[in-house]
Amino acid sequence: MKKLISILTLLCILLLNINTKAYVAKKIDLKLKNDETSIVFLRLENSMSLLITDEDDSNLFIIDYKNDKGLKNAIKIFGNMPDIFYLNKKIDKKIDNTHIFMQNNILKFRINNYTICIIRKNKNSINSCNFVYLMKLDSEFEVNEKISAIFYDISIPKLYLNNIQESWVDSAIVSPENFTILKLNEDSYNILVVPSTNS
Repeated sequence: MKKLISILTLLCILLLNINTKAYVAKKIDLKLKNDETSIVFLRLENSMSLLITDEDDSNLFIIDYKNDKGLKNAIKIFGNMPDIFYLNKKIDKKIDNTHIFMQNNILKFRINNYTICIIRKNKNSINSCNFVYLMKLDSEFEVNEKISAIFYDISIPKLYLNNIQESWVDSAIVSPENFTILKLNEDSYNILVVPSTNS
């Protein structure tokens, strides 16, 4: 009888924890050096943002937002509250060390000597992009030699990603389960992926 009660108790504990999500990361120190900038891809259930931080400034650029209550909690993990900017299709603005603009229907972030492009359709030219975030795709993505790294949303069908997975280009998945971080300096970059939840 004691074994049965112990097993039932254990099963109840396991069942209650199956669908719960809690942030594993309580605080993430980006440990930025003088010449470094970090770009955190904050892909949550109902929002997509870039948190761009250097030693002096921290700015949150909201690309897509549908009432995501988790965004405020996710931002706190990275330290001080950033300045917040909602982006639209007519943006052409320099904020601190970041120039944000639209070109050929591609949202671009120019930071120092690098350009990060946000792709929502696959019909655009990406010749000037050093880093690409594939937010949405409607066909297979063609990789070119100028791209250093590709980040792609977890919701993109795998059949559109064959060229990326077979190429020499660095790549990382952007999902609600991870914080994907791109760290840039004058000559190089690093990609870090930090689990955000227990799932």
